[in-house]
Amino acid sequence: MKLYDMYTDLKSNFVDVVVLIQSGKFYITFDNDALLLSYLFKYKKINNKVGFPNNALPNVLKKLEENNISYIVDDNTRNISLENKYYILLQKANEDLLITNMCGSLIIKIKEKVSEDFANYEKIKKLIDEL
Repeated sequence: MKLYDMYTDLKSNFVDVVVLIQSGKFYITFDNDALLLSYLFKYKKINNKVGFPNNALPNVLKKLEENNISYIVDDNTRNISLENKYYILLQKANEDLLITNMCGSLIIKIKEKVSEDFANYEKIKKLIDEL
């Protein structure tokens, strides 16, 4: 069975729970769970998945517990919190992603304007300082 199929199988029963699947010396998660881990740990999300080494698992689980996020590890280890804040943190992660994308677009526009005329740098800086 492929990793993503294992993930979606578990996820179908535990929609608001972070599902972690072991793959060799790493744990991997996908989709919204990957977005959450990327947000919490600044892990790089690639092809809609996030992975981290086995030795990081205790820290990941501790952080999830501190944030009242329920999790399942390979369908063996479960921590289902009654005060699960999965969707609250997912909303924050989505907002953070949106802000990051907006800032990236702004940076591109700022570079274009400064490249056109270096005097634009002072104008843009002044505008930002006034905010």
